[in-house]
Amino acid sequence: MPIKPAARRIARLGHSIGYSIGHAIGNQAASAARPQRLRVYLGHGALAVCRSAGRFHSSVQDKAILSGGTGVSDLPNQLAALESWLEAHPARADIEWIIGIEHVRYLLLPWDPRLASDAFCRSLAGALFAQQGAGGTPFAGYQLRYSPLAFGQPCLAALLTNDVIRELTAFARRRGCRTTRIEPALSVVWNRFRARWKHDTGVLALVEGPRLLRIGFAHGHITSFSLQPCSDTRPPATPEETTWVFPARHPAAPGGDVLVLDGFAPDDDPRLAYALCGV
Repeated sequence: MPIKPAARRIARLGHSIGYSIGHAIGNQAASAARPQRLRVYLGHGALAVCRSAGRFHSSVQDKAILSGGTGVSDLPNQLAALESWLEAHPARADIEWIIGIEHVRYLLLPWDPRLASDAFCRSLAGALFAQQGAGGTPFAGYQLRYSPLAFGQPCLAALLTNDVIRELTAFARRRGCRTTRIEPALSVVWNRFRARWKHDTGVLALVEGPRLLRIGFAHGHITSFSLQPCSDTRPPATPEETTWVFPARHPAAPGGDVLVLDGFAPDDDPRLAYALCGV
């Protein structure tokens, strides 16, 4: 495999999954002029919002869980609930959108030297997408984000629908706000806590509603990915593996531990953790 194309691809992907899968828009100079930030998590059947202020040392001003969806993926009603909340809590701020599993599809691309090619990655992702027999939005209706490329390691691809991206950016414009980032919840948590598993091996278990994302990793690289059901009677951590659990919803099982955030109170709704992550 030629060295230069691979190097260019790694540079494009960035140094962390949070930057690679996240969809950053705008620049830091413009953001500095607007110290208020809204972080909005599109969760299972509800929306979590966190408003923070401060350029260099952000502090949380408001946080809330907003219902309003008639279904788990009812984005228009969720945004209507956010609109009402913003009427009561006026804010001209940058908005960072955190997209839950309801609005994201994940594919693990097996290692191949040709992963250095964007065209090959898209072709492979399209083939895996078709294998899964996914209904609804066709593959062409998604934007792809990739985790950093590492030799011999698979590559995680996150698929965000163009329709969702358009709805979120249009909502921000109507409110006189600016969308600075649209990224999956997985990338937000990975980027926030990456130092903990940069030199470790284990599993990151993300609880999103009734589903659990299990991400196996080795020395900072994703090695496996699966989606499983989850409930209060089925804890995400298992005794056989070192498991980091997020959010802090279940007691840690033997061999497991929870990832705790500053500003997250014991009686907070677990979905608020995704909105608070990164503040």
